[in-house]
Amino acid sequence: MKKILFALSLIAGSSLAETAFISDELDIMVRSGESSSHRIIATLKSGKKVNILERNPDSGYSKVKLSDTRDGWVLSRLLVSTPSAKSQLKKLQSQLINTQQEAAEAKKKWASLSEQNLGLDTRTSELEQLNTRLSRELEDLKNTASNAVEILQQRDLLQQRVVTIERELERFKRENDVLKNSDSQDWFLMGAAVLALGLLLGFILPKLSWRRKSSWQSSF
Repeated sequence: MKKILFALSLIAGSSLAETAFISDELDIMVRSGESSSHRIIATLKSGKKVNILERNPDSGYSKVKLSDTRDGWVLSRLLVSTPSAKSQLKKLQSQLINTQQEAAEAKKKWASLSEQNLGLDTRTSELEQLNTRLSRELEDLKNTASNAVEILQQRDLLQQRVVTIERELERFKRENDVLKNSDSQDWFLMGAAVLALGLLLGFILPKLSWRRKSSWQSSF
């Protein structure tokens, strides 16, 4: 029966339990009863979180839960509703350390990002220079292509002129051949005429000289 009542009291106490924190005292005594004459069964350090099962304003003690099977009594004035300054300081110090570590990591990341950014700036400058060079080369290629078109056009015109000149040259050759043949004929005719004239003179002159001689003799 006592065990049942004890279990019921624990259940009822658990349902009414509230959370509290140990004050800034270094250690507080947990006693088996609600007076300083009761024996000490445990000690609790400053800042420890505990569950209050029962408060007794008359004795100034509160019943706290130590574990699932143990409880004890502590002075109510040593329990506070918020964490103690000491525990808060420890927490803040821990947060400060974490923050400093995070800041150091962030600084390293920032330095790494700065180096990467510097590398990106360098790469960007190199790409801009490459773009400028390629743009110039493209412009040169365009000019070269334009010049090539002009050269092809001039070549075609020159080829046409060469064809025309060759045709005129052939015509001049034919006309020259004709003139040469004509000159040869003329010279042949002239030679024949001169030869005929020579023969004629050779035939006529002796007769004329004989007649003159005969006339001279008859006059004497």
